[in-house]
Amino acid sequence: MPEILAAPSHVIQYSVTAADIEAKREAFAAITCDTTAGYEECRKAIALCRTTRVAIEARRKELKAESLEYGRKVDAVAKELTALVEGLEAPLQTKKDAVDEAKARAKAEAEEAQRLRIEAHLRAEREAEERRLQEERAALEAERAKLEAERAAVEAAQRAEHERLAAEQQALETQRRALVEEQQRTERAEFERQAQIKAEAEAKAQAERDRVATEAAQLEALERQAQATARLEALRPDIEKVRAFAAALRELPRPVVKSKGAKMYVAEANRVLAGVADGLETFGTEGG
Repeated sequence: MPEILAAPSHVIQYSVTAADIEAKREAFAAITCDTTAGYEECRKAIALCRTTRVAIEARRKELKAESLEYGRKVDAVAKELTALVEGLEAPLQTKKDAVDEAKARAKAEAEEAQRLRIEAHLRAEREAEERRLQEERAALEAERAKLEAERAAVEAAQRAEHERLAAEQQALETQRRALVEEQQRTERAEFERQAQIKAEAEAKAQAERDRVATEAAQLEALERQAQATARLEALRPDIEKVRAFAAALRELPRPVVKSKGAKMYVAEANRVLAGVADGLETFGTEGG
């Protein structure tokens, strides 16, 4: 039995005691995994052992946190308690593992037996299918040879007919080409004759159009010249008067001034009058 250690101020207590663990030993030792109920009972017992171990470890950490020296004593008690729990858990786990392994082996053996049966069945079906395909291929090969012989005979007859038709077609084509060439020569000669006639007619028409255009241009030039002459004759009295006015503007006497401002005004007036005279003198010209 593990020693119950006490700190100066309190007793070390876990949620489970050695007596509690020992009380489970006989019951857990009697558990088997041979039946579904036994297997489930074993699984629950293992879960209880695991939960108890976790609780002991949690309590150990809680107690150890108070004092390092006290913690070492707590660890010793926890180690003894844990060893007792593991003493219960290990046989149970061994029993459970043995049953699990047996189930796994049985399942694997059953699956392997099923695989072998399926492979044997598939192999038999494949062999039967291969025999059937071989028979079909032999029948097809015989049929193919028969059809090939028939096809060769038909092709020979077709080739002979084709050669005969080709010879006839060649003769007809030679005759047709000769007729076409003769027709093309005739059409080409006629086309050239018509083209020559058309070209001569076009040249004659173009010469006539050029003559008419030249005469029209000459007439238009004469008309423009006559219109310009008539216009100048009609404007001649006004042209003479306007140009006389321009000459009079140029002959206007300029005042003699002394002040700078007066000289500027007179110079500007002279410039303006000269521009007016220039404009008047263009009246009656092409641009006036």
